[in-house]
Amino acid sequence: MLLAAVLALLLLALAWPRLRAALIYLPVDAAIERYHGGGQPPLAALAGLQQRAERSAALHSHPDYWSGLALLYYLQALDGDQPLATQREAYERSIAAADRSLALAPVQPRTWLFRGLAQNWLSFRDAGVIDSFKLSVYAGRVEPGLLLTRLRLGYARLGQLDEEARGLLRDQTMLAWRLEPGDVTRALKRGELDLRRVASLFGPADADVLRELKESLGEEAAGDAAR
Repeated sequence: MLLAAVLALLLLALAWPRLRAALIYLPVDAAIERYHGGGQPPLAALAGLQQRAERSAALHSHPDYWSGLALLYYLQALDGDQPLATQREAYERSIAAADRSLALAPVQPRTWLFRGLAQNWLSFRDAGVIDSFKLSVYAGRVEPGLLLTRLRLGYARLGQLDEEARGLLRDQTMLAWRLEPGDVTRALKRGELDLRRVASLFGPADADVLRELKESLGEEAAGDAAR
């Protein structure tokens, strides 16, 4: 009995840091789930959520804690009203946390994508942006919640893409149009995507898709976008 009690206490002592880390992280997980579900970024609570994620990761270096921290720093960096130095630091911290997470679990399409978005802001050159884009696609090709964001990143770097990345971007464009046609149309109408850039990836076999895209914009809007 004594031996069993000692073993139980030993197991509890070993498991306690992981359990404590999970309990601390619960509000972070809930806030991120709400955001991914279409909610607003938890801007007012960001500092407290970041502290919780950092404490959890310090207690137990789990990829979810690091990826959550990467997203929280990315959301902080989006505030364009803060000083550029503060914004840059938040992007750099986002990338550092993403790297810690991806070293533990590389198959994370969302984390690769947000890493690429942060890199895109930090550098006019490639600086790993294209690799992050590619790895996001390879980690999860069909990710409806990420397709439009991938398109924005890919077309923003269109002139720097190699043939592999151009092929992936074309594939993601086709998927987005089939799975989320309304979102693609709205992105084109708002100028978030450029029809001329999209058309530059298409070949003769894609003529039907290009026609559908133009029809979705309406005759006048499609004419403006094609000029």
